[in-house]
This record gives sequence, C-alpha cells and structure tokens, in this order.
Amino acid sequence: MQRIGHLVPSTGIGVERWAAQICKPVSIETAQPIGRAALPEVLSGPALAPSQSNELTRSARLLADAGVDAVVWGGSSSDLHGAAHGRAVARWIEEVTGVRASTVTLGQLDLLARRDIISLALIAPGSEQVAGRLADTYLAAGFKVASVTALGLGTPREAAELPVSRMRKLLLGADSLDAQCVVVAGTELPVAPVAALVERELGKPVYDGARVAIRTGLDLLGLTVSAPEWGELFSVDQKAGVCCDH
Repeated sequence: MQRIGHLVPSTGIGVERWAAQICKPVSIETAQPIGRAALPEVLSGPALAPSQSNELTRSARLLADAGVDAVVWGGSSSDLHGAAHGRAVARWIEEVTGVRASTVTLGQLDLLARRDIISLALIAPGSEQVAGRLADTYLAAGFKVASVTALGLGTPREAAELPVSRMRKLLLGADSLDAQCVVVAGTELPVAPVAALVERELGKPVYDGARVAIRTGLDLLGLTVSAPEWGELFSVDQKAGVCCDH
C-alpha cells in the first residue's frame, strides 16, 4: 500500500471529500490520511509565524507516523505568498517527514506550465483583496490572468456548502474568451462533481485546488488515475511537476 498524506488547515474538508472516489480506479492500493493543522485558512504575512510553524511541524510528524510516502500541503498560504514560499514549505515538510512533499500551489503552477497554458481565468472564494494577491502569484510565475472573480465568501465552510448547481453557473460565468483554462483557488469549493461537465461546456480545462492536490500526490508517487468522469486532470497521462527543486 502506498500512502499519500494530505496536510490541510483544520477547517479544510475539500480534499477528503473527493480523494477516495477519484482514486478508486488506481491499480495499486492507496491510502490518503489527512493531517490537520490548527492554522487559519488564509495565512497573512511574509512567512509562517513561529507558533504556526510549530503546528505545521506537529501535524507533519503525525502524518509521518502514519507511514506516508508523500505529503501535499493544501493550505492557501502558498497561493498568497508565491512559488518561493511554497517551495520553502515543501522543503520544510520533507525535512520533518523524510518523504517527498509539495503544495497545491506548486502542483497547480507546474501543471499549467506542462499543459503549455499561458492565460487563465481565476476564481477565488474570498474577498477581492485576497483574489488580487492570488492573481499576483500567477502573474509572478509568468502567466496572464485574463479575468479575476472574487466570490466574497466568508469562511471555508461557506465555500464547501455552496450548492453544486450554483458552482457550475459560477464556473461558466467566470470564464473569459482570452483564458485557456479556469483556475479555482483553494480546496473547498465543490468543483469536482461538475468539472467534467463544465469542461465540455467551455471547451477548456478547469483546475481547482482539491483535485490538483489529489493529482499532485499521485504524481509524487508516479501513479496515474484514469477517471475522466472527474475531469481532464484524470483523463490524461501527462504528469504535473510537483517537486520543489526549481
């Protein structure tokens, strides 16, 4: 059995909602334990505070106790502070756990690069201010942000409980003609159930944090999943770049 550890803020439920269903076709049995860190969903400041780093270390060690073979950090801090911050967090987790690690942001950025995507339409669950900081991360990584949609949701729970039917309408409405794909920040919005449908309607891929985190963990272990009902992310063999060495 191979184990992919997902390290998430204590408020997060997005990854575990879909991981078992998406990974069901994997020929090698996998387990995906969830480690929760008592951290705010959106961290502010240039880096993790000492108290926050201690909590992240504690949670990572618990995942190591579970015998994980890889770890993916699914918090929003890397989105807000850029790829360099994400690489620092990934290396930190690697030092603590002794296994390969990445973040949902690194997986997302490398995924876009490997798909030769230049422009994207960005959806953020929170405020316009946070959405702007998220857009800056993609701009700094060399992507064009064709449009930004801030949903103004107040909490991760509010995002997770958004009706799937409304999520589909939001995805369709947030698209831009200049965008090659739609990127949904964070892991809580219920994109997974409608991703394949929306991709057919738009004629372009949709990449949300929860499914990217799952795909990133699989890539860390060299595994692929053929599950096109969950969208383009799981219907092609091309791996996303997931490590923190560049």
